[in-house]
Amino acid sequence: MMDKMKDKMMDKMKDKMMDKMSDKIIEKVENFVENFVDHHGKLEEDLNELRSEWQVLKRRKIDVNSRIQVNVEVHSGQVVKEEVKGWLEDVQKIEQDIQDVEERVGTVSYHKRASFDKLVREKIDVVKRIRERGIFEGGLGIKRAPGCGMLIPTENLEGEISAKGEIWEHLMGNKIGMIGVCGIGGVGKTTIMKHVNNDLLKGSIFQKVIWVTVSYPLNVFQLQKKIALAMGKTLLEDEEEMMRAAALMEIMRRVRFVLILDDVREKFSPKDVGIPELVQNKSKVVITTRSIEVCKYLGCKIVKVQPLSPEESLNLFLEKVGRDVLQKVSGLEETLKLIVEQCEGLPLAIVSIAGSLKGEYDIAEWRNALRARLEV
Repeated sequence: MMDKMKDKMMDKMKDKMMDKMSDKIIEKVENFVENFVDHHGKLEEDLNELRSEWQVLKRRKIDVNSRIQVNVEVHSGQVVKEEVKGWLEDVQKIEQDIQDVEERVGTVSYHKRASFDKLVREKIDVVKRIRERGIFEGGLGIKRAPGCGMLIPTENLEGEISAKGEIWEHLMGNKIGMIGVCGIGGVGKTTIMKHVNNDLLKGSIFQKVIWVTVSYPLNVFQLQKKIALAMGKTLLEDEEEMMRAAALMEIMRRVRFVLILDDVREKFSPKDVGIPELVQNKSKVVITTRSIEVCKYLGCKIVKVQPLSPEESLNLFLEKVGRDVLQKVSGLEETLKLIVEQCEGLPLAIVSIAGSLKGEYDIAEWRNALRARLEV
């Protein structure tokens, strides 16, 4: 009798345990299914959110780079903070991650959409965190310790190799003191000189490499101030222009330097600024300008920068927009070639338009971009 009662009690306990286990299993299955359905159904919505968040971050990156160029690169007494450099690297990395997502989305099988959506959500969170870090209320630059010069972020060269080689030859030679890098706007003069600047910093015969973006209209006072700062010196602000020029000349005579004056638009006297005779210490001055007349006035050896060839233009465009775009967008080849033609071999235009179309796989948007270029 007792044995039967024990058996019944054991059976009841087993039943209760099984019921509890079943409830837990069912709950877990329900949670899994709910999660799966949620991710599965929201993939398109989350992809659009990722693209939207990336566009916001991309605009902030453009703003930061512009502020670096205006407030840091041209201010020769400053260098970009490591925090800012790290942030830009993180932006570049997430851009590549998003590009990978865009490339994979068309190949994701139906049963993997849920796990893929989870990945998309993770990327959205990363983009938001990076964007929040990109405010930099304390500024983008810090005072630069005295040194040879300043390393400048730049793009890859495409088609300007011969011009760069000619400039380098004149810098390393003893016959030419003033070099004028001349060409139409957007042709790549500044990009070439950024590469030259950075190459000079790797170790050369010059003690100082100075980069100054020249204001328009030209302000001699500000130009003197920027050059002096790059030399690790300051000029008295209440002195007359002539006295400041004499003081700057005395500073510059003591070192062998390369002075790069970017975007010179009008004639000026190097002597009035305080730039010494270059033959005395084998120093060099390089200007970038659109004006041949400015080059002639300053007695420059002129190096002309020509627009890219059609092949070079197409290569640069595909490098920036993504070389697989022709496989992803059916019938795009002719429209793409026409857009590249409209850029007229100007790297600045090519990089700008390719950047705006990167990740765009709707051929209608490409045709709109072409129409916009034709209307300019």
